[in-house]
Amino acid sequence: MTLHFQLSRHSCDHRGERVGSGERKLRAFMTDAIFSIKHRYAERIYSGHKSVELRWTAPKTPIEQAWIYETAPVKRITGWFEPGLIHPPMDCEALLERFGEDKCLGMQVIGTKEERLQAMIEALGDKPLHAISIKRAQRIRPVELRFRPPQSWMYCRKTEKLG
Repeated sequence: MTLHFQLSRHSCDHRGERVGSGERKLRAFMTDAIFSIKHRYAERIYSGHKSVELRWTAPKTPIEQAWIYETAPVKRITGWFEPGLIHPPMDCEALLERFGEDKCLGMQVIGTKEERLQAMIEALGDKPLHAISIKRAQRIRPVELRFRPPQSWMYCRKTEKLG
């Protein structure tokens, strides 16, 4: 079965900010999002090693399913994850304290707290990030997008469910 997405960017930008009229009507069906994720991090999500997705901006409305678009070289939607709590922005030190680098990066960093913090800052930058908990993830047969993928993430809705 084919999976089709209907974009909502005509009324909301990639952060869900209001752009035009009819915002309330459109948000009523915006229960899904597409996240662009590098292949190595997508693999760690599917294996269960990475249980927190970090973003500079996060959805303001709850999302039912987050579709994983793997960036180059894959360039396909390869699965989805069920998001849990969306935590307010935190700096790398707070993320390290709360979740640990293994949950944020999907790998263990060896060293002192300062060395682990420096490794996270090198990987993520020093800007505060939202932490989106990942309840579970599922890989699917890869699906090619017929539109330009989001830089970070975007709201969407499915017009046809997978069987």
